[in-house]
Amino acid sequence: MSSVLRRYLSFELLQYWLVITLVLWLVLVAARFSLYLGQAAGGRLPADTVFLLLGLKSVGFFVFLLPLTLFLALLWLLGRLNRDHEALALQASGVGVPQLYRALALPVLGAMLMVALLSWYLVPVTAQQGYQLRSQAEHNLDMEALAPGRFHSLHNGRWLVYAQRAGAAEGVLEDIFVHVSRTGPAQVLVAASAQVEPRNGERFLVLRDGYRYDGVPGQADYRVLRYGEYALRMNPAPGKTPQKWDAVATPALWADPDPRASAEWQTRLSRPVTVLVLALIAVPLARFRPAMSHMYPLWMGVLLFTLYFNLLATGQLWIEQQRVPGWLGLWWVHAALLGVAAVVAGDGLRRLVRRVSA
Repeated sequence: MSSVLRRYLSFELLQYWLVITLVLWLVLVAARFSLYLGQAAGGRLPADTVFLLLGLKSVGFFVFLLPLTLFLALLWLLGRLNRDHEALALQASGVGVPQLYRALALPVLGAMLMVALLSWYLVPVTAQQGYQLRSQAEHNLDMEALAPGRFHSLHNGRWLVYAQRAGAAEGVLEDIFVHVSRTGPAQVLVAASAQVEPRNGERFLVLRDGYRYDGVPGQADYRVLRYGEYALRMNPAPGKTPQKWDAVATPALWADPDPRASAEWQTRLSRPVTVLVLALIAVPLARFRPAMSHMYPLWMGVLLFTLYFNLLATGQLWIEQQRVPGWLGLWWVHAALLGVAAVVAGDGLRRLVRRVSA
């Protein structure tokens, strides 16, 4: 195959890959942005951390997107070659499947290196930073995240706070309502004003001139207490958060005997392999057929991709549950998909059987 044709196919593939990746990435970022905005509006996330969290989270999208978008770009490119009868001209010129593989090898290898770098190094780092930022933001959430006229949920939903209006002084809210959930009867606090104040290295929501209601109305143990000042600690010591395996460094996963660590390690190891497997599938799947619609490779590819990644997720779960040994990993998924694709995408199996029987 000439270098001109190789550059032509590589350039066309990179163009489609960039456009599809950008579109799908923007869709995912917009969905995540709306989720963070809702959490910020509900008082569960400080507004000044939304964009930083979004940036850290968006890096992880590429691990899933790059194999998918490269696969779709390959199918779109080969489908266009079929539609414009360029594939027929290539076949007549002696350009077959092996020549196409050689022409597309450089972009595919580049995509494998990018996915490996993201999966093994960058994504765990950004995931760890994102978890730390979110934990610190939720831990330090204070009255700055509250707005008058709205209900806000704090302390993992244990506090429900409402302020009717802002006070004349900065940081002061007036006509406060606080509902505190606890193991016993719920507690309701109302106050004329409230403000966050630092005390002994911690911050307290200080309520002034109000009442505290304990118990269930109508029962004998119901109490109403009046107070001049009542302080609620805003930042209690954070509890121990469960370990997030997607944020653990790759070398640490290799040395950890936990089945969940083995499952995460096998998943990271398989991500660059998915790029190669999908590229091997795309060429025979979209090969020229005179009566075939140019959309056939796309919808067939989407079905195969859905099957592939569902099997990978199932395999990861089985490794965590020790139904599949860790040494086997997810290699059986890659082999199974290549076998299914060989049957679905072409008649290579029938040719092999006919050749052996002859």
